[in-house]
Amino acid sequence: MTVREQFDDFVRFCKKNKVSIGIVVLMTFLTYGFMLFNFSFSIDTEDIVVRQLDFYDGWIGINRYGLVFTKWLFGVLNIVPGYASILMVLSTIGYGIIWMYFFYWIGGPNQDNLKCNWIFSVLFLSSVPVLELVNFQCLSFEVAFAMLLCAVALIFEWRWIIKGGGKCELFLAIIMGVWCFASYQAFVPLYISASLIAFLIQYQNNREEIEKKVISISLKLFVIFVIDYIVYNVLGRLMMYIWNIGAGTYTENMIQWGKMPARSICIILKDYFLDVFFARNVFWNWGYLFVCLGLLLIGLRKIRDKIKKQRFYLYYLLVLCLFLFSPFLLPVLMGAAPVVRGQLALPFVVAIGTQIIFEKISGRLSNNMIIQMAVVGLLLLFTIRTNIMKDNRLLYSDYVVRQQEYALTEKIIGNIEETEADGNCAVVILGQWSPQYNPSMIQGETLGRSFYEWDAEVPGGIEKRVLGYWRTLGYQYKTPGDEVRTKTIEERADMPAWPAEGTVVRDGNLVIIKLSN
Repeated sequence: MTVREQFDDFVRFCKKNKVSIGIVVLMTFLTYGFMLFNFSFSIDTEDIVVRQLDFYDGWIGINRYGLVFTKWLFGVLNIVPGYASILMVLSTIGYGIIWMYFFYWIGGPNQDNLKCNWIFSVLFLSSVPVLELVNFQCLSFEVAFAMLLCAVALIFEWRWIIKGGGKCELFLAIIMGVWCFASYQAFVPLYISASLIAFLIQYQNNREEIEKKVISISLKLFVIFVIDYIVYNVLGRLMMYIWNIGAGTYTENMIQWGKMPARSICIILKDYFLDVFFARNVFWNWGYLFVCLGLLLIGLRKIRDKIKKQRFYLYYLLVLCLFLFSPFLLPVLMGAAPVVRGQLALPFVVAIGTQIIFEKISGRLSNNMIIQMAVVGLLLLFTIRTNIMKDNRLLYSDYVVRQQEYALTEKIIGNIEETEADGNCAVVILGQWSPQYNPSMIQGETLGRSFYEWDAEVPGGIEKRVLGYWRTLGYQYKTPGDEVRTKTIEERADMPAWPAEGTVVRDGNLVIIKLSN
């Protein structure tokens, strides 16, 4: 199959799957519609809006040069908040369709059912970790675009492995894989999960052909991943050297092995696994438990007969177990629970695992259209209730917090102006402020959180966030030095806290604001 034939096949797929594509489009707008029409600055967005091009040195220093390249390619180096949301939604619809096609194409003509091929895209794009990530408008479109690149990279990779592709396909697979890795580090474990499930789907639907070259396919998948990872790191080092940029410590600081006792790390990992498995917080649902049980039951059903008939069935089960464990590769390597927005492999595994299970169920119900429609309707209802409703509550919560922040900021700025302070004055912020929550609001990792309470554990952290947020609104004040801040904290211990009288005072070229005790 040539590249032109592949494209024609994709067009035919889209024409035959208009209903599935329509479901993906509808669910995308149900998930992100609030974000499109109610813009609010997310954490970190204030920094890139203020610093603009100076912000990118830090990204290159932590090997996110793919994000910078994507911004340059599409002409959005100077971020325009809101416009990024539109590009993100369009890219999300795009990757939803491309991944849907990839799983159809990799399965071949023997796959069970096509009526459920929208499930992966809908469950993945509406998951809380994905929402938390794309809420960062400084990288929302670029991350969604990287997800599309990941699917295209895998298509070229599998064209080279089993479809008779040449060196051009291999080269494109590596380039797009590297670009994907360099966009966001969480794509590395996601890519592993995607490679494993592609192998499993191939084995399930084209077993006789695949069993002849199981070892060869496995080695090629491993080698391509290793090449991607090496090239990704080498290019990153090269760019840091060319532009004389120091390596960042953002990712290194997350690694806890050697910094904490092994026993403590094991307890943290155990708690994290239980949180995920039993949906013990707002970020997770029962999907991972459902997928683990469902796929293992499918794999172990009539295992004796399958082992007798299939030489590599035990190997298949091993790959299945690796696939189910793949979301925990990153936490184990770090020795810590990753930030929610960095855990993309988990919603990926849940989404495609659910699709495979429902394809099996739908295949057994192929003669009963009413039951099939009922199953599809229940799954859509489940997705809306457990994912999309939660997403919209998080986005609404973030919007309300920003409204409260804006009102607070205007009051504080008014008090500062009464002291006749100007842009030459430095501002010290003592304590923190937390927003008021109504019953419809929930807190996520960054969604629903305030600049006035973010980075509270870092000396001067809230101050840096708030002054950055003020700059996006046009209020320019200087940041004090550490010595000035420390001295002010000691001297102003008895100062009244907001909103009492005397909360905002001026001392020469220094403005002191006490938010709390």
